[in-house]
Amino acid sequence: MTPNEKGLMERYIYQVIRRLSKAQRNEVRMELEELISDMYADKGSMEEVLTQLGDPAKFAGQYQSGQQYLIGPEYFDTYLWFIKVILICTAAPILVISLVNAFGQASVITSQNAVPVIIRAIVDGLTIGISDVLISCISAFGAVTLIFAIMEHQKVKIERKRSEKWSVEKLAEQKKTAESRWMPSFLEPVPDKKALISRGDSIVGIVFIVIFCVLLIFAPHFFAAVFSENETVKTVPVFNLDQWGSILPVFALSLLVGLADEILKLVVGCYCKLVMISNIVCGAIQIALSAVVLKAMPIWNPNFVAEIQLALGDEANPAEKFLSLWNADMVSNGLLAFIVLFTLVEIGVTVYKTLRYGAPIRNR
Repeated sequence: MTPNEKGLMERYIYQVIRRLSKAQRNEVRMELEELISDMYADKGSMEEVLTQLGDPAKFAGQYQSGQQYLIGPEYFDTYLWFIKVILICTAAPILVISLVNAFGQASVITSQNAVPVIIRAIVDGLTIGISDVLISCISAFGAVTLIFAIMEHQKVKIERKRSEKWSVEKLAEQKKTAESRWMPSFLEPVPDKKALISRGDSIVGIVFIVIFCVLLIFAPHFFAAVFSENETVKTVPVFNLDQWGSILPVFALSLLVGLADEILKLVVGCYCKLVMISNIVCGAIQIALSAVVLKAMPIWNPNFVAEIQLALGDEANPAEKFLSLWNADMVSNGLLAFIVLFTLVEIGVTVYKTLRYGAPIRNR
C-alpha cells in the first residue's frame, strides 16, 4: 500500500467515524482498517475499494441503531452544537436585560430600606426574564429544528468543500462518473489535531459578544458606578449617553465583525487559509473601529467625576484621590493598547497554527 493510498484510506475512515458516537469510534476504526486492507489485498486499488464501499456518510449509517429520524447522523452533530449556541445566545441576554431593567426601576423607587427594593427588583426581573426566556428558547429551538429537518429531507450539503483546480482531464473524468454520487476524491484531508479549533472557545466568544452587544444596545446605563444613599440607589453612567446614538453604530459594528469571525471559526472547525484571512481582516477592521470609537468619538461621560462627587456628597473627600486618577484620554489609550495587543496576539496564533498545522494531511 503506497503512502497516497494509505492517506486516502485514513481520510475515508475519518469521514465515517466522525459521524459516530465516541464509544463506537475506536472499534469501528479497527474494523474498517481490517476490512479495507482485506479488500485492497484482493483488488489492488484503493480507489476501487473505496468506490465500492461508497459514500462514507451512508456507510456510517450502517452503524446506527435505526434509520427513521427527523435529523440524521450527517447533520446531527452540527445541529446539536448549533442548538446550544442559539439557546445560550437567546437566553443569556434576555435574563441580563430583565435584571438591568429591574435595577433601573429600583433606582427610582424610594422605601425605608434600599436592600428590600433591590431584592424585590431581582425577583421581579427573574420572574419576567424566565418567562421571556422560555418563550424565546422554545421558538428558537423550533425554528432551528425545522431548518435542519428541511435540510435533512432535501439532503442539503452543509459541509465545507475542498476547492480543486479544474482541468480538461478532471472534467472528462467527472463526465465519465456522472452517474456516481460519491467518489474517493471527494474526501477531505484529515486535519491535524493541533489545527482543530475548540468549539467551546468559539461558543464562549460568541455568547460574550452577543451579551455585550445586547447590553450596549438596550442597557448602556448598565455600565455605571452604583451608589446606595439612604432610601435610593444612584448610578453614574460611564458612557456618554447623550451622544450614544452616534457612538453605538460604530461600537456595534466592531462587535459584529468579531462575531462573524467567531462564527466562521465555529463552522469551519480548524485553522486554514480561510480562517486565517478572516481573522486578519476582521482583526484589522476591529482595531480601526476601536480607534475611531475611543479616540475620535466622545464615548466617555464628560461629567463622570462631577456626578460621582455629587452622588457621594460628604463622602467625596475620602474618594478624592481615586477620582483624581480618572482621565478619559488615559483610559481610551489603555483600552486601545489592550485591544491592539490582544488582537495582534490572536492573529499571530492563528497565522502560526495555520502555517504550521493547517496544511492538509496527505502523505504522512
